[in-house]
Amino acid sequence: MDNTLNAFLRGIIEAATEFLPVSSTGHLFLFSYFFPFENLKIDHESFEDLFDIFIQTGAILSVVVLYFQLLWTHTKAATLYLVKKTTDKSGFDFYRNLIVGILPIIILGFVFKNSLDQIKMRPDLLLIIGLSWFVGGLVMVFVEMKNYDESDGRTIGMKESILVGFFQCFALIPGISRSAATIITARILGVSKKDSAEFSFFLAIPVLTLAGIYKLYKHRAILNSETIGLLLFGSIVSFVICYFIIRLFMAFIRRRSFLSFGIYRIFLGILVILYFLRG
Repeated sequence: MDNTLNAFLRGIIEAATEFLPVSSTGHLFLFSYFFPFENLKIDHESFEDLFDIFIQTGAILSVVVLYFQLLWTHTKAATLYLVKKTTDKSGFDFYRNLIVGILPIIILGFVFKNSLDQIKMRPDLLLIIGLSWFVGGLVMVFVEMKNYDESDGRTIGMKESILVGFFQCFALIPGISRSAATIITARILGVSKKDSAEFSFFLAIPVLTLAGIYKLYKHRAILNSETIGLLLFGSIVSFVICYFIIRLFMAFIRRRSFLSFGIYRIFLGILVILYFLRG
């Protein structure tokens, strides 16, 4: 497959799956297993590792654009509170919750970075992804069928941020899905579908930005006009499409539950597991 077309398709996959609870990393790993980049004058495994993480920056940018007004309002409110020009803590609490929510995955990601860097080279990667999709799908179906009460209007506070941040760490396993881990945890705690999804979006901004910077630094030796061009192209495709995917996703969950995503994960997981076992 032509590398430009490959980057284009991966950008679409990233955009379509990053903020849905289905694991963008799992989908990208699966795609790259069958359709790797070809004929690059650099180490292919290094570029595969870099590309699938770096194009998440496009998806992150779509969140910043869509929620810019809210993020800016919270930034101003937090600044005014810190300089003691207001007693309104809403902006400060917003960023405090984000920091608390990202600390566990940043710490564990750093501690186990060597193992995580090598996970794509494991011969049983497809089995890991398939099992993650299947088990995660079962959990999601169970949670949605429980129909957790949202009537008390529970929001994200310090306690919720700690718990969501802890369970977000399971997303270090390919196929689990960072979005699924955070959304499911928030839903179990009684947070609304809208607030659960949006908190997951906001957590992604620092987490995925740091992951992209780390991979870019780690693989800086392979950067050239060709690889930079592919990275930027994939990120732009991801940004443009993800902008609309987020809007569609939020409109979808206003009317429906996350049940369909759980069912999708179960069937996809079964297919991938059967393919692996057949081989």
